[in-house]
Amino acid sequence: MSATVENISSTKKRLKIEIPTDIIEKEYTASLDNVRQRSRIPGFRPGKAPVPMIEKRFGNDIKADILDRLVPQYYSQALKDAELVPVTLPEFEGSLDLKRNEPLAFALTVEVRPRIENFTYTELKVEDVPCEVEEKEIDETIKGLQEGRAMYEVVDREIREDDLIVIDYVKFDPSGEKELSSAKDQVMDLGKKLAPKGILEELTGRKKGDTVEIILPAVEGGEVKEGSKGDRLKITVKEVKEKKVPLIDDELAKDFGHESLESLRERVKEGIVKAKKEKAANEQKSKLLDHLIDAYDFDIPQSMLDRELETLVINEKHARKQPKELAQSAEGASPEDDEKLAEELRPKAVRSAKATILLDTIAEKEQVSVTEEEMKTRIMMLARRLQTTPEAVINLFMTKDGSLESLKHSVRDEKVLDLILSKAEISKGV
Repeated sequence: MSATVENISSTKKRLKIEIPTDIIEKEYTASLDNVRQRSRIPGFRPGKAPVPMIEKRFGNDIKADILDRLVPQYYSQALKDAELVPVTLPEFEGSLDLKRNEPLAFALTVEVRPRIENFTYTELKVEDVPCEVEEKEIDETIKGLQEGRAMYEVVDREIREDDLIVIDYVKFDPSGEKELSSAKDQVMDLGKKLAPKGILEELTGRKKGDTVEIILPAVEGGEVKEGSKGDRLKITVKEVKEKKVPLIDDELAKDFGHESLESLRERVKEGIVKAKKEKAANEQKSKLLDHLIDAYDFDIPQSMLDRELETLVINEKHARKQPKELAQSAEGASPEDDEKLAEELRPKAVRSAKATILLDTIAEKEQVSVTEEEMKTRIMMLARRLQTTPEAVINLFMTKDGSLESLKHSVRDEKVLDLILSKAEISKGV
């Protein structure tokens, strides 16, 4: 095989590849004989049909099969020999035409990952992040555990702001004549302050059996019109429950598997320290990556930048939409100026693409890979965080990306960042 590389740019190459005649002939003869042995031609025993007949009938299929096998093989070898890493599929020039007793020559262009000159990612300097724990942080966490063990008991008194109540309600139109909706035995946790404006104030001070009629403010286009009158709400209080929290003592600690409150506090402290260390490490890794992005200047393959920019534009447009805009029809909504938005987001896209190239380069050099066990661990972690099953997490990525490659790439990037941090010089602050 002979292959030459033409530098169109630092990120785009033109490859000319030639597969020798003897290789083509050897592959063609072997394939032809294989097809001949497997073919069932009327009037001939298996493997005894004349070669010209086999070639006439199956010649095009044989050539297509050889091209499918040899072109990727020799293309990959040419990339390896030239130490090039493609970031897109190649674009072939002209058509591929395989002929017997002739070499197969073809040319193609491909975008590749740029080489980074004098690249070093070890012994980078980053400041230490203190991970001290204050007593009040432990107290607040314990209080949260206490709240989580709270129970609600039925009481016979007026409603207070932190109570939990059970109600029936009927909703009418502004005239009070047409019923719009109703429900029975609805639970309202007043302590979470989620009740619509005006309702909490009207319910506070009421008792079981009381009925409250409330005029809600009018709503137009998803926005409340102050001072206006809208639908009417009739609420009947059926039950009032008061929150009872346990004492912060050894008994509370036992509920969480500890013999004493002191033991629980120590475990809480360990958890806070761990969380702070993880946060500190993430901050350090982010700073190290920013340092590498700023320290090295190289060209970015246009296709990478285009993909990054397209994703950022889509995400930004979605993030900027308000509920009112989402409710509008396509005809009534004003389209975003994509070109202007893309220009605004271009610096961010450049940094993101540079980060990808830097991390890919380090991963390749350090032979960082992701094991099947690491993938299972990450999927389980995501399932717990999303409160769903591992199968649902897998389906989410398969539906969104068509594979688990994006998740695998994310895990690998984290491992690369961990490696960079492990090789960094951490300086203590004054």
